[in-house]
Amino acid sequence: MNTATSKILGLGRAAIHDYAVGVVLLAVCAYLAIRSPQFSTASNVSNVLDQVSMIGIITMGMAILLVSANFDLSIGGMACLSSVVIAKVANAEGVAAGVVVGVGVAVLLGALNGLIVTVLRVNSLVATLGTGLAYSGMALLLSNNTAITIESTSLSDFMSTRALGVSLPAYLFAAVIAVSAWYLHVTVAGQQTFAVGGNAEAARYAGVRVSLIRFIPFVLTGLFVGIASVILTGLLGGGVPTAAAAWPLQVVAGAVVGGISIAGGRGTIAMGVLGVLLIGVMNNGLNLLNFDAAYQNITTGTILVVAVAIDAALQASWRGRPAVVSDQPQGRPVVDTAPPHVLGAQRQS
Repeated sequence: MNTATSKILGLGRAAIHDYAVGVVLLAVCAYLAIRSPQFSTASNVSNVLDQVSMIGIITMGMAILLVSANFDLSIGGMACLSSVVIAKVANAEGVAAGVVVGVGVAVLLGALNGLIVTVLRVNSLVATLGTGLAYSGMALLLSNNTAITIESTSLSDFMSTRALGVSLPAYLFAAVIAVSAWYLHVTVAGQQTFAVGGNAEAARYAGVRVSLIRFIPFVLTGLFVGIASVILTGLLGGGVPTAAAAWPLQVVAGAVVGGISIAGGRGTIAMGVLGVLLIGVMNNGLNLLNFDAAYQNITTGTILVVAVAIDAALQASWRGRPAVVSDQPQGRPVVDTAPPHVLGAQRQS
């Protein structure tokens, strides 16, 4: 098989991998539109966007982390602590100060996670599992294990704002998508993220500052958690120390179901968006069809396992693909980031 044919086959398999979730999403939407006329109404579409906005915003950070071959399981505790801080500071110093301090706390917590992983060399799964428990405990202590109601309703009123029938959280989700796509797919740091996730040692030999490239996604995730916490606090009218406890599973599920590899080095922001929308649409459909809420967890868990199994099969497929001839000048190491459709991914022949 010649090189041109190999590239065409590789791109074909990549397209199937990238857009399969989109096809499934369209099929699910068509089925639900037939089964429930309410599903396709403007109000329900807006409702779905509202439901997925917070999880979707954080999933964009998780997508970048997964591409860099890292996890962050502290997002639930981080969001709870940020929400409590927003409420307490808002009551003491005003809503604007509460938002700024709450988001700042989330960014600092994300940076702390990044330092633990990059400086102390602790596995990100273990590190963020531990910090997540710590952040959750701090949220409970700071709130005395009770919800903190914000005296002013300005944040709640702001989050209830709608333009063209779409809520503010949905617009914030769109803005975060744009920023994440720009970072991961346009900037040099984003291209280096693929390289580090695919083969950190090769990236280091190529002159990539691996620790910095691994650190930045943790900070971005903290920022996105802070934004989601502002939305959560506004919608709830205060800080609830346990409100985001289930977010880590939902965020990881959205990213992985979309097709982002848990092994690192492969994925796109669009995959994360499609994964979040698929889970959100299915949960919404189950509600409209009057299924018990337990089925939502069953469905999400099943889809997650299937997605990981498919990812494992694709990993084996990529390992067995023909080599792609590199156009990179001789004398510099070639960074191997697996599938050829990934921006900047090349493989040494």
